[in-house]
Amino acid sequence: MDKKLILVLLVILSVISLPVLAALEWTETLLYFNVAVSDEVTVYLLQESGTATSGAGASTSQNIEFNSTTGTTQWANARVQGGSSTLQNDDEGIIWIDNTGSTTPELNISVNVSSWGSGGYSCLDLHYFSNQTGGATVANYSAGTPANEDQLNTTNVTLDSSFTPAEDTWEVWLWGNFSSCSSGSTGAMLYVWADFP
Repeated sequence: MDKKLILVLLVILSVISLPVLAALEWTETLLYFNVAVSDEVTVYLLQESGTATSGAGASTSQNIEFNSTTGTTQWANARVQGGSSTLQNDDEGIIWIDNTGSTTPELNISVNVSSWGSGGYSCLDLHYFSNQTGGATVANYSAGTPANEDQLNTTNVTLDSSFTPAEDTWEVWLWGNFSSCSSGSTGAMLYVWADFP
């Protein structure tokens, strides 16, 4: 047998056996790969913490209510459910919306009111007003006549066709109009959604 071949085999065998003879030591660390959320709009109810939009849908921790002691209350202001000091007023709308991401969506709202009639609450309707805060502009409601504001229902309403992150906030005022309603309560879902490109 060729002596060169034998020498090479011995070298290979000695290298393979080295890890078995040496003690094994190591250290480790975790790697985090962070990607910022680029598509996100955050919705705040008056004096409450915000809730970020989600592709799967997200619900605020509090709800909005309209109260009537007679069933014929006209243009009841929206308030955070169960709240005593969270009634909307001309200076503060019930909903504040902020683009907390880095992309520019279309901002929309609508309400699912399909159950109102079937539940015997066709005596209710909902009106809204929206205004934007930006730069020196302060959002407020100065018209004082909610009866002249548009009705909010299942029809999609576009608040902003190009809601950039640089814009401060949108505020939304809501009024519930009771027309000879009987006692009881009903509910409807309000949707605030952003259509991201």
